[in-house]
Amino acid sequence: MKNYDILFKQITEKIANTDFSGYTIQYPPLFSWEVADSADLTEEILKAWKSLLIKRQPYLGLYIHLPFCKQRCSYCRYFALKLERQSDLGDYLSALKKEIQVYRKIFYKSPIRSLYFGGGTPSLLNIRQLDDLFSYLYKNFNLSQCQQITFEGNPDFLDFKKLKLLKQWGVNRLTIGVQSLDSKVIKAVNRYQSQDSFLKCFQSARKAKIENINIDLMVGLPLQTINSTLQTLKTVIKLQPEMIHVHPFYPTALSEFIRKGWRLSKKDMRRREVMSWLSQELIQKAKYQPIKFDADGKNEAARNIQLSDAIEYNAPFLGIGAGAVSHITNYFRYVNAIDIKKYIANLDKNKLPIFLGCRLSKRDEMIYFITACLRYGQVDKLQFKKMFNQDLNKIFQKEIKFLERKGKIKNTDRYLYSKMENLGEYVIYSKYFYDKNLIEKCKKMFPKFKNKLKEEEIIYLEI
Repeated sequence: MKNYDILFKQITEKIANTDFSGYTIQYPPLFSWEVADSADLTEEILKAWKSLLIKRQPYLGLYIHLPFCKQRCSYCRYFALKLERQSDLGDYLSALKKEIQVYRKIFYKSPIRSLYFGGGTPSLLNIRQLDDLFSYLYKNFNLSQCQQITFEGNPDFLDFKKLKLLKQWGVNRLTIGVQSLDSKVIKAVNRYQSQDSFLKCFQSARKAKIENINIDLMVGLPLQTINSTLQTLKTVIKLQPEMIHVHPFYPTALSEFIRKGWRLSKKDMRRREVMSWLSQELIQKAKYQPIKFDADGKNEAARNIQLSDAIEYNAPFLGIGAGAVSHITNYFRYVNAIDIKKYIANLDKNKLPIFLGCRLSKRDEMIYFITACLRYGQVDKLQFKKMFNQDLNKIFQKEIKFLERKGKIKNTDRYLYSKMENLGEYVIYSKYFYDKNLIEKCKKMFPKFKNKLKEEEIIYLEI
């Protein structure tokens, strides 16, 4: 195989600067999807869902995107909007119901295994709006066997009454976005919660008896020091949440940080790597363990099963809302419009509000499975065989041998193990499994100026 390190670096940077979905690894990458005509695709998409759901799908997921925030954090790279008027939220929820109605007749008999509310800030909804949305979902989808309902929220918009309502509607996994408890850092990234509001929120969630609480933190943020990072983490660990995510800050063109002309220096990047390493060490000392296809936690129930199902079982999931991604296994990946006016206008015409779409081949699904699993350390070849009825070693013989020679994977009878030392290596070397046609297409998109990357370029690659 040829050396495509530079090309894959360019693809990685393109993904970082164009993929606003943020929910899971996409293959083919979102920038290669085609602009969709909602009128033409509506019938085809619904037909594909009907064909898939003829057979029971044991890992079927439902994702609800609520994109509004009180204000946009400067690090955010995903589809989120500042809420200007309360009426905008009301109009959006009305459109959300219309989209639910389009899918209702196809989905109402199919049991949903996981329901996920993401954003944005879903907790911006008041109690009446939340109660109404949950009621509508339960009436129009089969949630009687739903094993996990995850809800993302900001501490300032999660009081006990709201948390108690979430518990009543079956929420058993709560993700609290904290990022940092350093007031200087919070202000620098245009956030607003305080340590007191977070502690109160966490205690209220425990009082409401929500079973699994995940805390999201970030490292490498502006004005963040190693000491403040570890102090935040120690405060969180004392609370003993079921799971802790520590996300390195990778600014992209989609973030306000970059749009305002700010950049991370090499010194900032090195400090971010130290923060990540020290945070991981502290979490593991606190007896948290790596959870399959997720972060460090106390038990398997703490993980996001919608994400893990999408990876481990190539599971289908339906995304409802502006900017929401859907996966119809073996048929399509597609994403809804991110222009709220267009999203609403399409649904007013009884059309699906699709923005971009990509038809999937069996090989596409194989590549997704391999690249997504490598992100978490290993590829189960027996699981590959069960899903695709193919021998992974035969289908990807050249790619495996190439990466073995480079010392980036280890091939055993049961598993492909990743030997990639950091996230930069992963995003480069996992792309050697990409389809040849996609690689040729990308070669025409990007200029070629050298063949090899320096180690530092990989380690400090902005992802």
